[in-house]
Amino acid sequence: MKSVFKIFDKLQDVINEVIAGVMMIIMCIILAQTLGRVFHLSIPWSEEASRYLFVLMILLGINVGISKNMMVRIDIIDNFLSKSIRKAFDILREIVALAVAAMFFYSTFDMIKIGAFQKSPAMQIPMSFMYIVMAVGFGLAVLAVLFRLIGLFAAKHLEEAAGGSPAGEE
Repeated sequence: MKSVFKIFDKLQDVINEVIAGVMMIIMCIILAQTLGRVFHLSIPWSEEASRYLFVLMILLGINVGISKNMMVRIDIIDNFLSKSIRKAFDILREIVALAVAAMFFYSTFDMIKIGAFQKSPAMQIPMSFMYIVMAVGFGLAVLAVLFRLIGLFAAKHLEEAAGGSPAGEE
């Protein structure tokens, strides 16, 4: 099981590298467009390309945020809960996140079919490519939530095997 987690961590490292590369490409496109305006030259596809790359960056980043527990949450609620209730609340939160990510992942398949008949306005690429990016992003999000759930259950199991939580933490 640990080897699967290590492989997933390596995948996260690769995704972080891709995100950094995409961000650099976006900056280069925007810089070229800005400099082009000085010389009265225009890159007609720059805005569309930077927008699609931004979407790619966000969708790849969702699973990184999930994996590193960087998602938005209301800590004040967690601070008032006992440790055991907080763990149950964390599991419930991850199950809801899994359902939402799985729903978005599933909904992308119909969009991919429809996107095959559409092309982007400036770059003329099939929109199914963008919808495939959505499927990959939400698929990775599903995987990230599953790994978090496994981690939560493993931690709960290890804590129960060790005799519960230390006194005074409840």
